Amino acid sequence: MHPKILVTGGTGLVGAHLLHTLIDKGENVRALYRSKKSLHYVKQLFKHYNNDHFASVQWVKGDLLDYFSLRQALEGVDTVYHCAAMVSFKPADRQTMFTANVEGTANLVNAAIDAGVARFCHVSSIATLGKSSNGHPIDERSFWQNDDNHSVYSQSKFRAEMEVWRGTKEGLNAIIVNPSVILGPCLDEKSSGQLLNTLSKNMLFYTGGGTGFVDVRNVVEAMIGLTASDAHNERFIVNGHNLSYHELMNIAARIFQVKAPSIKANRLLTGIAWRIERLQYMLWRKAPKMTKETARSSQNRALYSTEKLIATMPIAYYSMEDTLENVRMFRQ
Repeated sequence: MHPKILVTGGTGLVGAHLLHTLIDKGENVRALYRSKKSLHYVKQLFKHYNNDHFASVQWVKGDLLDYFSLRQALEGVDTVYHCAAMVSFKPADRQTMFTANVEGTANLVNAAIDAGVARFCHVSSIATLGKSSNGHPIDERSFWQNDDNHSVYSQSKFRAEMEVWRGTKEGLNAIIVNPSVILGPCLDEKSSGQLLNTLSKNMLFYTGGGTGFVDVRNVVEAMIGLTASDAHNERFIVNGHNLSYHELMNIAARIFQVKAPSIKANRLLTGIAWRIERLQYMLWRKAPKMTKETARSSQNRALYSTEKLIATMPIAYYSMEDTLENVRMFRQ
């Protein structure tokens, strides 16, 4: 029997794909869940990949904010993959997200140390990294600058990372992966689902910015490979492609057979858009499609280096066409 693995966030995009891959490899896997309703997506995903071993996952009800439920879930566990995180740009979710991402990670780190876990893999984000200087790609040495231009999500993920680094000073053997924008088959309201939902429809406007994108299958591949490697207490960027939003939208238009955008939205237009969305939220509590943070990022271009990961382990990134085709097939 393989050593037991615990996966948090097993009902999310990364966690569900990780479960599928680990089970496919014959691993002994336990996963946390909060409600049985959330398991439906995982079943859908396993079916999408023709994996009929959903029942092989040992599901344990638990909460990252409940240390004792975590300690119980870690009994006999050798390796932890921490995929759970709340992603939201709604103003009303700020405190909840901060609590879930920071305190939840702190609890898991403490429980893992107390349980004597041998290996801990934390899924972070490129949102915790600093900006590039002189147009050079951002790499693992690009350090966070504490200014007012970070979203609450970025701040929560940065502080969650700090809890993992704190754990390494207390004996935790950890790896942190910093994926770029993760794309893959998911529900519309989860992870990058809203972005994919937008990409699958006729589009009129595009913005001048761009960022890194990566297939969720490559993120999982990197997580498993790095956790099995000799690397410890290090971070690795996982980024498949640096694309402008216009390039991404044009690829998506071909895959989803919709109209490609033709009008460039400048900063003034996106500035008006987020303010209208903010007003609608204040008046009717309608979830904003654009916030001040997303409007700003939509106009900025960031490039990310994946050289450190490639030098550590072999990885062949899926093309964006393959990634979006996988999403299209899941949605059928």
